[in-house]
This record gives sequence, C-alpha cells and structure tokens, in this order.
Amino acid sequence: MELGLGVRIRIGEGRRLRFGAEFRNFDYYYTNYYNNNNNWYFMSNTYKKQHKQQHWRSSSNSSSQVDKVKDSRQHSSSVSAFSSTSTGIQDDIPIPIPPIADQAEESMQAEDKHAIRIRRRPPTGPPVHYVGPFQFRLHTPDHANPRNILEQILWDKDSQLTLMKERQPLAVLQRLLPGAPPVRDFVQALKDSYHTTGMPALIAELKKASPSKGLLRPNFDPVSIAQAYQKNGAACLSVLTDEKYFQGSFENLHAIRSAGIKCPLLCKEFIIDAWQIYYARSKGADAILLIAAVLPDVDIKYMIKICNMLGLAALVEVHDELEMDRVLAIDGVNLIGINNRNLETFEVDIFNTKRLLEGERGRIIAQRDILVVGESGLFTPEDITFVQNSGVQAVLVGESLIKQEDPGKAIAGLFGKDISVRT
Repeated sequence: MELGLGVRIRIGEGRRLRFGAEFRNFDYYYTNYYNNNNNWYFMSNTYKKQHKQQHWRSSSNSSSQVDKVKDSRQHSSSVSAFSSTSTGIQDDIPIPIPPIADQAEESMQAEDKHAIRIRRRPPTGPPVHYVGPFQFRLHTPDHANPRNILEQILWDKDSQLTLMKERQPLAVLQRLLPGAPPVRDFVQALKDSYHTTGMPALIAELKKASPSKGLLRPNFDPVSIAQAYQKNGAACLSVLTDEKYFQGSFENLHAIRSAGIKCPLLCKEFIIDAWQIYYARSKGADAILLIAAVLPDVDIKYMIKICNMLGLAALVEVHDELEMDRVLAIDGVNLIGINNRNLETFEVDIFNTKRLLEGERGRIIAQRDILVVGESGLFTPEDITFVQNSGVQAVLVGESLIKQEDPGKAIAGLFGKDISVRT
C-alpha cells in the first residue's frame, strides 16, 4: 500500500468496469474526488501513459473499490490505516510521502488545465472505509455547499439518480431498448434543413420554466407545442426533462414521441451518468446533451461511445475556448453546441459564438465537418444572421419562442421569414 498526495492504495491491476454488457472491453478508471483549497471536485481519471504510475485500478479478484480519494495538495496526510487484525481505528497516523508525490503534484496541476469548473457533490457516506484488509478514514469538509445554481442542480441530480437507478437498474433498461421507438438521424435532419432553407436549422425547445426566468409558459401542452413547432419549420426538437428546476419530465419526451412527431428529439437533461443515456433512449430520445462544463473528458469519450452503440447523436456543449479545445481533442465529436450563456452566472453574450469559431478552431471544425449549433440569446432575425455568419449551421431556441402566444408562428418572426417546407 502506498499513500502519497492523498489516499492511493494499490490493490492490483486489471479490473474492468462496464456501463453495459457490451462495454466489458473498455477500461474505465474509478471515480476520484480531490480537494483543491477545500473545493471538492469530481474527476473520472484516465491519465496518459506517462502518468499511469500515479493511479491504480482495482483488482479483478476483489469487489472493493477505491472510489473516494482526497487530495489535500499538502505533503502530509491524516489517514487512518491498519491491518484487518486490528481491534480499533487508529486516527491520524503520519504517513511518509514517497518521492512520487512531487511528480503527482505536477501531474495534477497539468490536469487542472482540463478540469471542470462545476464541482460535483462531495463524497458522502461513513467516515470509515474498507479496502481489502485495510481500514482508513477520510475527512471531508464540514460545510460543503454548492456555489451556484448549476452546482445545486447537479448535486440534486446526483441524489435523484441514486434513487432512480435503484428503482430501475441498468440491466432492466437494456431489456427495454428493443421495444423503444427506432432512432431518427438527428444530425442529418439538421443538415437537410440547413441545405433546404439556406438558414440555420432550428432545434425548437420545449421549456416550461427555468431557474433564471421562472415560469415561462403556464399553459404548457408539450404535444400541441411540438406539433406547432414541426408545422412551422423546426428541424428537431429539444425537450427539457429536469423536473425540479425546469418543470420538465421524461413523460413529456415520451408523450411527444408517442404522438407521432417526425422531428428527431433531443433529451435536454443534465447527464452525469451513463445510466441516463439508456433511460433517455428508452423514452424515445434521438439525441442527448453532454455539457463540457460538468463532464471530464474521459466521461465525454465514453458517453459518446455509448451513444454510437445506441445510435444516438451527442450534442456536446461548450461555452469558452478551453472547453472548445477540450472537445475538439476528443475523437468522435460531430455535433458541438456553443452556449452563449455562462452557466455559472447566467449572463448571455452572442458574440461568444463568433469568438469560439474564429481562427484555427473554425478551420478544424470545417475540416472535420462538425456541425455547430448556436445556443442562447437569440431573439431576432439579426441575431440569427449574426451567428450564421459566424459559422453555425443550426440554432437551439427556447425562451424567445415558448413565451409567445403561438410558439409555432413565432418561428417566422425569429427568422424573418417562413422556414417551413411545404410539401
């Protein structure tokens, strides 16, 4: 057992985790928590070869997991560890720090450049943990509170998911998938609309409420709104499924799909667990949203693999240059959304789209034929023209449509012309 920059216990090599039976051949590193100045962050660590000596996987012969790791970023540790023959817990045994700690510190600093800003829920559970014959104690902050509304949403989502997964395990969801509606091609629908109309394809959003604006539409009939959107030129639809903060639901998604709406459907959810992708697919989704601000790169990579396996599109959302660079470094990304809203402050700036598509980033996106979606802050034909000239081929619009008396007819006003395709 070695303990360095936190608790790192080597108990073997080679254990493989899987999101489903099909994923038995993909290595997945256990979830770690680390502490940076008393701010707990979530990371699913997969390090490059030069950093692998600092991270260890669980043994295939052991059911134990090291799933909560505290990095104090100090060359000291207050960890309790002893053999299973001990009769009590020994607190605060000083552990000598091996030379690898300095290397690990440099590695973690490099990793910080790619770390998410939105913190995940701090580790919970009993203070004493067991790994094989060892027991150890992790000390967590006494007052760990979310710093902003997005963190609050994610922490609540984490708790909600625990209950949902208990009620409907992944194995159950997998058995439901053969009976789910066939997947429609979300990306192709956007491309077809763009080439047909000469305007950015519209992903029209069904959003009853939001944390920043409150109730947007008291009389909210998801099926009738979806029909109106489709009739007036929407290429695809985005359906909010978060209940607590957006008053959405997966029942709305299922109802729209069951009503025979032809537009492919994006499940607009805060996805932090692969289980949610299977659940969205079972409810009729054709695409899901992955937010770079809350997902480490390794999770985005694996979730894209799951989407490919299920036939779903993955709209990967970014807000700034760092997130765009991270996403462009991930294989398999073919749909990027640029959110002009800062998810921490909720401030909106549509010039954000232009900034992220200028220069080398824009050239890479064009070379790879990545379809870019402009999101947030789009209210007028001039806004649509601006983001189109900046390089987007589609836009996702919710508030400026849903608040109108007739959301469907409001589409022509947003674009400055009728974009519906008459057949």
